[in-house]
Amino acid sequence: MNKAALDHLTEVEKLRAELAQRDAVIASRDAAIASLDAVIASREQVIAKRDAEIRFKSAKIEQLTHTIAVPQRLQFAARSEKFDPAQQSMFDAAIGADLAMVETELEQLSPPRERAQPKRQPLPPELPRVEERIEPTSCSCGVCGGELHCIGEEISEKLDVKPVEFFVRKIIRPKLACRGCETIHTPPTLPAIIERGIAAPGLLAHVLISKYADHLPLTRQREMLARSGVTLPVSTLAEWVGATGFALQPLVDALRSELHRASVLHADETPVQVLAPGKGKTQNAYLFAYRRGEIAEPPIIVYDFAENRSGANARRFLADYGGALVVDDYAGYKSLFQSTPMRELGCWAHARRKFFELHEANQSTLAAEALTRIASIYAVEREAEAMTAEQRHVHREQYARPKVEALIAWLAALRPSINGGSATAKAADYLLRRTSAFTAYLDDGRFPIDNNPVENAIRPVAVGRKNWLFAGSLLAGQRAANVMSLIQTAKANGHDPHAYLRDVLTRLPTQLNSRIGELLPHTWQPASS
Repeated sequence: MNKAALDHLTEVEKLRAELAQRDAVIASRDAAIASLDAVIASREQVIAKRDAEIRFKSAKIEQLTHTIAVPQRLQFAARSEKFDPAQQSMFDAAIGADLAMVETELEQLSPPRERAQPKRQPLPPELPRVEERIEPTSCSCGVCGGELHCIGEEISEKLDVKPVEFFVRKIIRPKLACRGCETIHTPPTLPAIIERGIAAPGLLAHVLISKYADHLPLTRQREMLARSGVTLPVSTLAEWVGATGFALQPLVDALRSELHRASVLHADETPVQVLAPGKGKTQNAYLFAYRRGEIAEPPIIVYDFAENRSGANARRFLADYGGALVVDDYAGYKSLFQSTPMRELGCWAHARRKFFELHEANQSTLAAEALTRIASIYAVEREAEAMTAEQRHVHREQYARPKVEALIAWLAALRPSINGGSATAKAADYLLRRTSAFTAYLDDGRFPIDNNPVENAIRPVAVGRKNWLFAGSLLAGQRAANVMSLIQTAKANGHDPHAYLRDVLTRLPTQLNSRIGELLPHTWQPASS
């Protein structure tokens, strides 16, 4: 082999060695890169885990802050759910504080101003007036001694009260004798709710109103009666309440039938305590409230007492009802919409309350934006208050529907970025999971936007709970529901409940069944009119 060939082989071997060395370097670098990739991946896992922990803790902090803030607001703050869009940012709040400080300094430098006295509202003109004249002690002028002449009067009014005045209604029936046959004729006694009893309709109405409208237990009523010189045992008052409640049952049945003919109803429920049979202790029961929901129709309110909160109670009460129902998200109503033609309407006041509580707890900017958008939806509703159902439907379609759909689309776009389980997520999901229910009110001008009317019917129960302590039995609970149905419907229609019940209890014993509708509180007219 010549020298040139040997040199060529040597060069090839040298190149192979360099190539092997480079391959080793590349392999070493690849191993190092793989090691670094593993370290990076490990660190990314740690970072992802920490991010998840941070999101979880942030959501938990938000949830706990919200949980703490809600009862604090209910206990210490004003109950009004007012939201001011002008107070959304810390920057705006700081500017407001600075302006307030400057205004305070200017007020201190300015001369003092006289405070305007609050304008007193005039006393009701329908109240009777009892005149009390203050005559002068002398008819001579205290300055010059001349004779005084009347040139006018200074008149002021003060509100006064007399205690409840009891009186005995003395009923006289003449006894007439026939001299021809010596037969004695006496006019029959008028039928009464309690035959041969001492309670007139006015007193029965007073006891019922005191118990179910003013929330005074019978023991307290007995004490008040005693102060007026009337001594009655609680057992007698209880018998009157039971007998009167039984007599009023046909009216409540007719009122319920009227309610079922409505195209839309409100529904809500609240817990009450009932004495457990044979146990000597109380257990939870529920009072369901239903209210006719057509905006332009006279209100009807019917209460139903139930042993528990089961959806079976709503199904029983609303059997064969096929209209629309305004409810919150309570699961007990869900089966109604699945098994009947009943249509679900959402309550925008409940949806708004979720965001209001969220904003109160942590000044959430998302909640502030949601509240501003919902306020604009309610502004459209206020514009339509005096419209007919047809006009209201057209107005809502033109002005409210775009706002509602924009709000839902905005929340749906934001929802993926909101931590699941947080108070923000729950507020958004309350609306997003029931969009068909929340948009349903737009389809009919008769449909209400929220469930506030029936919540107002629940409030008297919350007040009464503090005074009743508990219902004596399920029967007593249903009797209370019946009487409250008549009283609250009368009040909702602008009637004095005592005048209504007194007149109804007077007329009911002789009222024909075919004319029982005349005594229902939303159609009632006093007998004297």
